[in-house]
Formats: sequence, C-alpha cells, structure tokens
Amino acid sequence: MRKWFAVAALLIVAACISPEEQAARDAARRAADERECQSLGFKSGSTAFANCLLKLKEIRAQEENTRAIDRANTMPPPWWGPHYGPPYW
Repeated sequence: MRKWFAVAALLIVAACISPEEQAARDAARRAADERECQSLGFKSGSTAFANCLLKLKEIRAQEENTRAIDRANTMPPPWWGPHYGPPYW
C-alpha cells in the first residue's frame, strides 16, 4: 500500500511546474501570439493588435474548454455502474 502511495505522490509532484517554468511558458506563448498578430499585419501597440491578442487568448480558452468537456464525456461510469443511481435506491 505504501508503495502505491509513494508512486502516486511522485506522479503528482512530477505533474507540477515551478512558477519560473510557468512564467517562461507564458512569456513564450505571449511572444508567439505577438508574432502571429504581426504576421497578420497588425501594428504593435495599436488597438487592433490588442484585439488580436485577446482573440487568440479567447480561442485558446475555448479550445481548452472543449478538451475538458470531451474528457468529461469520455470518462467511464463509476465501478458500480450506471444502473445503481437514485431511482434504484
């Protein structure tokens, strides 16, 4: 039992990232978004450029929301199965 607990704890810790790593990822994402908006012809510092950055952020959030919904819909039923819900209590 302790072995499984240790393995689970290691997996949880391995999934975490430091604040510095998160800041580096955020900066890289921001730089990529700025390059994308500039490649589309928006001038840095303009309102249209800011709107472009915002739209890219909205798209990313919507994609993450869609992935979360897909993950939730593909989860298997609990071990006791879907047949033992409230109507059968």
